[in-house]
Amino acid sequence: MKKIKINTSKTFIIFMSIVAIIGLLWSCEDEKMEVFWNDNEAADISEVTPQGAFVGSEVTIHGKYFSSKALNTVSFGGMDATIIGANITEITVEIPGVTPGAAVDVVVTSDGKTSNALSYTTGVPIIPVLTALNPTSGKVGSSVVITGTNFGATTEDNIVKFNGTEATVTDVTATTVTATVPAGAPTGEVDITVTVDGESNALTYTVLEAYTLVVPVTVSEDDVEEGGLNGAMTLTSSDLEIGEWDTWDAISGTDQGVQVIGIRFPNITIPPGATVLSASIQLTSDASGSEVRQVTIYGEAIGNAPVYTNDLYNVSTRVRTTANYVWDIPAWTNEGLSGAAQRTGELNGVVQEVLDRVDWASGNALNFIMLYTGPAIPEGADTGGRQTKSFDDGANDVAPVLTIVYDL
Repeated sequence: MKKIKINTSKTFIIFMSIVAIIGLLWSCEDEKMEVFWNDNEAADISEVTPQGAFVGSEVTIHGKYFSSKALNTVSFGGMDATIIGANITEITVEIPGVTPGAAVDVVVTSDGKTSNALSYTTGVPIIPVLTALNPTSGKVGSSVVITGTNFGATTEDNIVKFNGTEATVTDVTATTVTATVPAGAPTGEVDITVTVDGESNALTYTVLEAYTLVVPVTVSEDDVEEGGLNGAMTLTSSDLEIGEWDTWDAISGTDQGVQVIGIRFPNITIPPGATVLSASIQLTSDASGSEVRQVTIYGEAIGNAPVYTNDLYNVSTRVRTTANYVWDIPAWTNEGLSGAAQRTGELNGVVQEVLDRVDWASGNALNFIMLYTGPAIPEGADTGGRQTKSFDDGANDVAPVLTIVYDL
């Protein structure tokens, strides 16, 4: 039998090395715990984020030696804050009703021990003050100039509402905001408000009666996609991809590229000679998407738009109107949204051009063509754009809907 000789000195060195490593790890773990938690230490605040938040907003207090939610008390300038959540290094709270713009001390009391005081200055919200409207009445689609002070610098900074219905802001100066009476604003007296950081006082405006027509897509062949690379038509997709690279083609199995979108609405019961006050298409998001995307929306220049077919390039080869609307599409933050961000801007000019044609008759079909005109999209980039639900999604009330407000 072979004898095995053990080198005891090497074995001892290896053993001691392992012991040293374990001890070092244990020491580091103890040190880490010491940084964040010690029963004998008072809470220690290092930072409050974000800076300059408004009263009523949520902020996070960073530091160490905090307790669970129930054992913490947080005050801003002596006023207790509502605690949203807490752990040993962070506490999330709602800023109480301190004076906006004033520097106050933030203090945390945990397990009966009081922290250091950290100075925090709340932001001063911009709240518009409205003084006049011109005119004081009008129909949907009319412009109204709102005079006042404390408006935001850009059209996007000012949210105008008519009894809660958001309007399109078309112009802003230091003392005026111009908006369009939105479709959906009720007839009669309504309150107009403008919100920047906070909501303004309300002024009374009278919405005059007009006619409203609402038409949804009800068949597969009326909301379609055309492949930008090969013209392949997709008539039954459950979504329409706007500003994305479509990577699937049922016919050839190849990339379709950035798609052209067609949406047709039949049975538009508006007589010749009508004046279009407002028109828009309401979509419903099928996914989130926030990258910069832009489409130009045209009408089909024909009095009665035919249904779509599987013929190649059956959207882009149709004759388009001169009138168009360039839509810089806002970010869509989730699936299933159907609000202002998913609604096109004013298409009244596009619709009016079609209704003014000699071959237009009440009950005919209107068709809209969306061409991508935004930043270049890398090959294969199939996320980040906008995906809207189509008729073939299968759910109720998610297909595109056209709303036209008109007068005779």
